[in-house]
Amino acid sequence: MSCNYQTLWTLTPDQKDVKGFIVTMTIAINALKTEKGPLYRQIADALAEQINAGLLLPGSKLPTHRRLADQLHVTVGTITRAYGEVERRGLVEARVGAGTYVRDHRKANWVFSNDLDNSQCELGFNIPPSFDRSQMMQQAMSALTEDPRQINHLLLYHSAAGIAEHRETMVGWLSTLGLKLSSDRLLFTSGAQNATQLVLSAFSRAGDNLLVENLTYPGLISLARQQQLTLKPVAMDDQGLLPEALDNACRQYQPRFLYSMPTLQNPTTAVMGLQRRQEILDVCRQHNVYLIEDDVNGLLPEHRPEAMVNLDQEHVIYVGALSKFLAPGLRVGYVHAPEALYKQLMSTIQNQCWMVSPLLTGLACQLIEQGSADQTLHYIRQDIRQRRQLVCSLLADTGIQTAEDCFHAWLPVPEAWSLSDFLAALKTEGIAVKSAELFVPPGYAIPPAVRLSFSAPDNLDTLTSGLKTIKSLLATQPVAEFSL
Repeated sequence: MSCNYQTLWTLTPDQKDVKGFIVTMTIAINALKTEKGPLYRQIADALAEQINAGLLLPGSKLPTHRRLADQLHVTVGTITRAYGEVERRGLVEARVGAGTYVRDHRKANWVFSNDLDNSQCELGFNIPPSFDRSQMMQQAMSALTEDPRQINHLLLYHSAAGIAEHRETMVGWLSTLGLKLSSDRLLFTSGAQNATQLVLSAFSRAGDNLLVENLTYPGLISLARQQQLTLKPVAMDDQGLLPEALDNACRQYQPRFLYSMPTLQNPTTAVMGLQRRQEILDVCRQHNVYLIEDDVNGLLPEHRPEAMVNLDQEHVIYVGALSKFLAPGLRVGYVHAPEALYKQLMSTIQNQCWMVSPLLTGLACQLIEQGSADQTLHYIRQDIRQRRQLVCSLLADTGIQTAEDCFHAWLPVPEAWSLSDFLAALKTEGIAVKSAELFVPPGYAIPPAVRLSFSAPDNLDTLTSGLKTIKSLLATQPVAEFSL
């Protein structure tokens, strides 16, 4: 945009300055009307420029659609489209029942960092318990390099579909864990996050609606923002998605995709029962919606309901990875696609990176064949059960939610505490957790709760100390602060 409206806002348009906002916006719109392009996009560009210039501060509230439309002598629809365009750019957020606000990018984020003070108790990240992987990796790498022909073959260009023998090995091993997949529909990815990104890149466009659980994985929220998708949350209970709520959302938003974690949902730990899974799939079939089944935690439970992909391979895009137990740094994931979507998804992989490293998929398959995958999965389960027992015993009667073989727990914050005060108190005590704020789609209510990832501490002593501190805080009353 040109600089015809440098005086657009001289004051922050918060709730006390809506009048000033409208006056200066009215001046700006006269200049905007002389420029080319749809009017709603010109208004969106003007908003974006002022936000990026820091003239509209984070947290500022914009006028209602009706009020601004009346003052600018445009339709409500024009303002709605303008606000929607700026929201898709990640600059504002519409809060249900509260209005539209400039997004605060300084808020807590989910970006991983392992640069932690030794005095901290890390309960923030859903990472597998640490153990020595050197011997199993040395054995696998030695086996790969024994045959010069084999290692040289892995270092060549290959199809985006991956090496057939690797796909067959992966599918065969996953079948021992109850998954019924086809090797000719499996594609390797650089982890589950990358698999989800590939799906969204291949089949969605800016402005599309994507249905999600009303508390969902922060990485998915970040991907949706990058793709300029609009997240529409669907209500849940202790089993996950509610079929009636999903049906209503499908009728209202006409989505093409639903993203869900049916097993060990992040962050609530919900596990969807078999009947509920069938009901959810019935709704998806009725509305011709594809379900993206994120099963990154699904291999952890020794006993789990049937995977959604087993129940309907034509409406389920299955996403998984070896990150939660074998080795996060290996970055080997996979996506199993319906036949109608497979070729376009493979083409997207080729466009983005040509192929997922055959050396890494070969290493993963070697770890499977030598038995290391089964051994580490068994070890992880045993370790997590011991940690979970600590959580359940020390935080009994707190309303904490967790599930068998799950890395994390969902802890409601007592009424006496505000969420921000509780987080601040934990930080003061050297305890890192994840706020409920990170798991809520933009613009929706934030429940008073935190996620505890009890898999992250290096040892049981550190975990025990952190849990005892949390228990003590939950039993105390926060110190009230007053301001004039």
